[in-house]
Amino acid sequence: MKFKFAVALSLALPCAFQFSYAQIKDAAGCKDSPLISRFPGSVIASCSDKAFDGYDFTVTVDKQNKTKRVEGTMHQSNYNWPRATATKTQVVHKLNSALKAAGFTFDYDSGEYGDFTAHLGKTWIMEEVSGGGGYKQTIVIDKQLPQSIVAKPASDAGDAATGQQTASTSQPGDAKGCKDSPLISRYTGSVITGCNDKAFDGYDFTITVDKQQKTKRVEGIMHQNTYNWPSNTASKIQVVHNLNNALKAAGYTFDYDSGEYGDFTVHMGKTWIMEEVSGGGGYRQTIVVEKGMVQEVVANAAALSGGLTGNGHVVVNGILFDTGKTDVKPESGPALQEVAKMLKANPKLKVYVVGHTDNVGALAANMDLSKRRAASVVSTLTTKYGVPAAQLDAIGDGPSAPVASNDSEDGRALNRRVELVKQ
Repeated sequence: MKFKFAVALSLALPCAFQFSYAQIKDAAGCKDSPLISRFPGSVIASCSDKAFDGYDFTVTVDKQNKTKRVEGTMHQSNYNWPRATATKTQVVHKLNSALKAAGFTFDYDSGEYGDFTAHLGKTWIMEEVSGGGGYKQTIVIDKQLPQSIVAKPASDAGDAATGQQTASTSQPGDAKGCKDSPLISRYTGSVITGCNDKAFDGYDFTITVDKQQKTKRVEGIMHQNTYNWPSNTASKIQVVHNLNNALKAAGYTFDYDSGEYGDFTVHMGKTWIMEEVSGGGGYRQTIVVEKGMVQEVVANAAALSGGLTGNGHVVVNGILFDTGKTDVKPESGPALQEVAKMLKANPKLKVYVVGHTDNVGALAANMDLSKRRAASVVSTLTTKYGVPAAQLDAIGDGPSAPVASNDSEDGRALNRRVELVKQ
């Protein structure tokens, strides 16, 4: 018995998939593509139709097998062919012959193994036939992705990162109080399931350095949204490409790009953005505008004196250093004035000025850094604020006396401190 395959060439109409055919035993909602009929007696076990998706087609270039990424309207069906009455060779030959007869160009053909790729114009078809009684048919009509997301250049003004200004937007279904950042719109049809806006926080952005993935800690104004995108009508690749293309068009520099995996980091000036897209229908957007933390709590002379009297030691809030540096920052002036005020009011009081660090880095380096910072505080108090040197002695404890866990950034921040200890 000979089988005949019909191939319909509605190639100019990507929406032609709607004129397809289903049989009684097919999986719900699944139909043949109008471009090629099924092997007689086969049933569709599963299918997938996407307005936009991508597939890696196997092609032969210079006698070597490679992959060609084709993106566009995609139709994919998994068939079970009748093993009781047919052989794999029959299925392979009939599919192959049908496409050749319709004028398709073959870009890859594994012969009896059962896999082959063919195209005609912008339509690409790959058939993958197994000996276990199934074959997968993938059809993609090459077309450009519709771009629905728009991004704007960052101004580094700070509040541009947050969803708290009038330029940001919310939509029905969004979590209460959550809005898009004005820097980048959402994927069409998405809803915000959660958000987090902080006047000061930090995030570990993934970046690429010397072809290796690393993290860069950025601290400042933070805006973070989690979205659910419409997975019933869109594919992950649509969301990834829309976000990626929007940020490229706005002029952002890419510091990390995982490609189809869906994670990437960009920055412009002091504004950093990371998009993390999952295949499960969600994506997280994190925006941080880099800036230094404003020190709002400053030591008070009376409180310092009370701490020394009651506990024998007290933390001096407001003494600041740049990362890895020992010079006392100018913003430390108010705190140092209070220390000097307390010591001058109690000329018989002698204190150890003790520097502390977190546990990041080598122990020897941290011990040295903490001692030099303590010495810098002593030097500033004696030379600039007139505190007698006899009242002060610099000591470095490094990471040996934490007041919080070093497992979190908040804990490490508390451990990086200057204390006064009564002699």
